[in-house]
Amino acid sequence: MKLVQSKFLLFTLLCFGAKSNAQFSTTIPLSEEVVSGNLRNGMKYYVLHNEWPKDRVSFYFAQNVGAILEEDNQNGLAHFLEHMAFNGTQNFEGKGIIDMLEKNGVRFGSDINAYTSQDQTVYNLSNVPAKKQLIDSCLLVLHDWSGFLSLKDAEIDAERGVIREEWRARNTADFRLRTQTNKVLFKGSKYSDRDVIGDMNIIDNFKYQDLKDYYEKWYRPDLQAVIVVGDVDVKEVEQKIIKLFSDIEMPQNPAKRYYVQIPDNKEMQYVLAKDKEAKQTKITLYYKKNPDKEKNIQSFKKDLINSLCVNMLNRRFQQFIQSGETASISLGAGTTEITRSTNSFSLVMIPKNGKTKKGFEELMTETERAVRFGYTQKELDRSKKNTLSSFENLLRNKDKIKSDSFAGQLAEYFFSAEPFMSLQKQYDEVKAALEVIRLADVNLAVKELYHSENQFLMVTGPDRTDISYPMEGDFTKIMSDVQKMNLEKYKETDIERPLVEDKLKAVSVSKEFAVNGISGAKEYTLSNGAKIILYPTGLAKDEILFSAFSKGGSSLIKTEDIPSSQVAVNLVEKSGLGSFRSSDLSDKLNGRIVRIQPYINEISEGFQGSTNQKDMETMLQLLYLYFEHPRRDKESYSRIISQYKNTVDNSINNNIKVFQDTVSQLNSNRNKRVPLFNQDFINRIEFEKAAICYKERFQNAADFTFIFVGNLPQDALELIKKYIGSISSVPNKEENYIDHHIEPAAGISKQFLIRDMDVPKATVYLRYSYKSSYTLKDGLSAYILSELLSKKYLELIREEQGGSYGVDVFSSVNRLPENNYIMTVSFECDPEKEEKLTPVIYKQIELIQKELADPPTIQSIKSSLLKTRSEKVLSNNFWISSLQNMKLFNENFKDDNAYKTTLEEITTQDIRSFAEKFFNHTKSVQVIMKSKP
Repeated sequence: MKLVQSKFLLFTLLCFGAKSNAQFSTTIPLSEEVVSGNLRNGMKYYVLHNEWPKDRVSFYFAQNVGAILEEDNQNGLAHFLEHMAFNGTQNFEGKGIIDMLEKNGVRFGSDINAYTSQDQTVYNLSNVPAKKQLIDSCLLVLHDWSGFLSLKDAEIDAERGVIREEWRARNTADFRLRTQTNKVLFKGSKYSDRDVIGDMNIIDNFKYQDLKDYYEKWYRPDLQAVIVVGDVDVKEVEQKIIKLFSDIEMPQNPAKRYYVQIPDNKEMQYVLAKDKEAKQTKITLYYKKNPDKEKNIQSFKKDLINSLCVNMLNRRFQQFIQSGETASISLGAGTTEITRSTNSFSLVMIPKNGKTKKGFEELMTETERAVRFGYTQKELDRSKKNTLSSFENLLRNKDKIKSDSFAGQLAEYFFSAEPFMSLQKQYDEVKAALEVIRLADVNLAVKELYHSENQFLMVTGPDRTDISYPMEGDFTKIMSDVQKMNLEKYKETDIERPLVEDKLKAVSVSKEFAVNGISGAKEYTLSNGAKIILYPTGLAKDEILFSAFSKGGSSLIKTEDIPSSQVAVNLVEKSGLGSFRSSDLSDKLNGRIVRIQPYINEISEGFQGSTNQKDMETMLQLLYLYFEHPRRDKESYSRIISQYKNTVDNSINNNIKVFQDTVSQLNSNRNKRVPLFNQDFINRIEFEKAAICYKERFQNAADFTFIFVGNLPQDALELIKKYIGSISSVPNKEENYIDHHIEPAAGISKQFLIRDMDVPKATVYLRYSYKSSYTLKDGLSAYILSELLSKKYLELIREEQGGSYGVDVFSSVNRLPENNYIMTVSFECDPEKEEKLTPVIYKQIELIQKELADPPTIQSIKSSLLKTRSEKVLSNNFWISSLQNMKLFNENFKDDNAYKTTLEEITTQDIRSFAEKFFNHTKSVQVIMKSKP
């Protein structure tokens, strides 16, 4: 199950403080689209009709309780109880909930899940087919979760090992750093001992009644909400909820649900936390404040003003980083929620190694500049435009907002009274607020965000003898000195010039024909040789997806130039396009909905992108510039190399990198074309070679296929003829990839690693690869095989033995440069159990080649595949991917009938036969890493 430390976006802290009875309220009415009510037992419900995905419905059960309500002898039991909700209830014995849903294509983990945080617990059943019987069954599941868990002794004991292994898996450098900062920040408070996962000594030894005490005290109707969002009749679902949930009894004399408040601090709090496996030094400065208890239009406007302030400050940070040689690798700002009762304006800086003090000075200087002089009218106008444009795009594409997204927002409405308005109402409020927000408003707001009390400075980084961290006094002195500095006002850069300054004319179309198998899709060849595919759809009201590819990729680059090629795209992106630096380009694109991303992989190069009707021309202009006028600045190159050096220096003691490097070496048989990312890699990068690699890969439009899918404007082809038609080309010159045979050695390749670790752990990785011609049947069989193994390992290793939090089994098919079926198996566990568990992995691989799989299990996997397929075909992503694969692999499109027929024809015997040929003709890799005894 998911662990949630807190729910804000940019930073993660835990909360603490004295108990209070703080609650939030809102004067903003709940959207009229939501049917809601309070049952006589105090339970709340919210039902919303939404048709993305079509014919699907999501069920959320929100409980306003979490780890903060645990007694000391229950530390970790709120999360433990969440696990137990899937281990038997009044109406679903054992794994009955999971079994019932998986038969209908709803997958455990991706669709069936839950999370626990300090203050709340949320269960979800997502993307459930909207069938009457299933809706009734899912409501019955939520009913049982409200207070009818079985909590059998044997199931509790079996889950102890699962929780223990989840703790082991979660015990990363970030987790350990957070534990250190919490002990200082929350010293003497309950929250310092409530990290959700809990005390493993308690997990191993708690009495059954301890768990039941928490359950009986806190799982009750007045702290619960039923949330149903999807393609349903809301009134009908409402009546079902009223009938099913109203009779759940409230306990007599219920305990009072208390809340916590972080106490104010006059002096700045400070903590330095280090870990051997930390990947970077990071400085975070929090300015804490209490949020408004009542959420209303005024607080909505204030939040919008703060958002504008932060956006403008982050834009200045970006410009500063790109202005020249800096001590900072990155600077950032954000308004964040630390806890329900404490918000924060936060500043973040990642320095280059050895330049922490100077980097912190840069952070504080640019912030002080904004506070002292304020922003400019142009900055505010840009930020307003960008904000409104984002809301306009959201409103236009509201039919593609997932039910899970709305369900999550309704949960926040229940927990924290966060306003839930219709998208139209929200847009209207944003637009109205933006029209009256003045420059004086934002300049006052940035001063209020930046205050002298309730500050907390957190320094985290690698625990190494060669790294010396500044003392607390060093940071406070810098903060004081910056406030006394003579600073100049911020100066705007000139961006009032065309994005494309070349005079371009549309070229002609030399060929036009239909794309076989996809009605409505057409292919064109322009006079410069560029191949264009257009597929107009109405699957989203204002979405256009774009991709382009050309065969070749890094396979055509000399082995000695591979490091330089891997920085080529990054160099252009960091430098900018045409006459615009990267930061100036961001300003030029302000308010436009456009994304375009170039790439170079092993066998091809190309682009991925998206836009809307209004901004399609802008996306095409950027595409033209990526071909004809990419920038390559020495300053940007220097910043990239500095970042790389930082990463390499900080990965010396990183066990994950050692493990990944070992896996990479064995999977490629130590091929020199797959270099490890280390100092030697950096030493081999050359600026000129990186520039040449980019130019060689993106120089001939005639060698590319450009694909556009979505709600295309009427003039789409004319715009394409102008911009893509103007890209330089050499018609009839087509490149192809070279197969360098990057693959494991024949037989089995093994490596065993012993490493120093803070937490004892074993990590096991297995990989099988099998070369064979591709068929849809074999591709589907490989997936079914991986799912069968995954389910078996879940049963044997996680559930029966509590040996691992989970065994990951993945299958894939690499189509180029050769058809290659691949399967990986990986897990983490107690190092003392590895020698017992790894043989279980191999034993099941052996058995699946000899024994027929359980037909009902295979059918549940097929149901999941058909459910996923039916959802994907309703998205533009599916169609652009299908069109690219057709052209890249030179194959026909498999429609729904062909897909379903092929899937239904696969038998248990077919799976066994595929398993036998797959595992008996593979090249395999095994890497095991253990902590030192």
